[in-house]
Amino acid sequence: MSIGAPSYRDSNTETLAGTKTLTFNDARTQVLDPGGGNRNVVLPAETNGIEVFISNTADASENLVVQEDGASTTIVTISQDEDAVLTSDGSGWVAVLSKGAT
Repeated sequence: MSIGAPSYRDSNTETLAGTKTLTFNDARTQVLDPGGGNRNVVLPAETNGIEVFISNTADASENLVVQEDGASTTIVTISQDEDAVLTSDGSGWVAVLSKGAT
């Protein structure tokens, strides 16, 4: 399933080489390695009830900077070994950040 229709079995594992722009058709779970530097992750437009889980699997001190669809506002910065669940109420995004197992 996709961000627009959540399913816990749906995931994408990827090493980034630049900005990752998510769409409603992307996997709900994003397991991302920034690939050597801090990377931006741009969310789709706010829509009531959509949700995305993002995990930072960096092997060094590299951040995922999660931004709203205009890429002008940072919602949350996910550090190495951290995860975030982001949900939208249709007018904005809310993030819950957690430290992964070490």
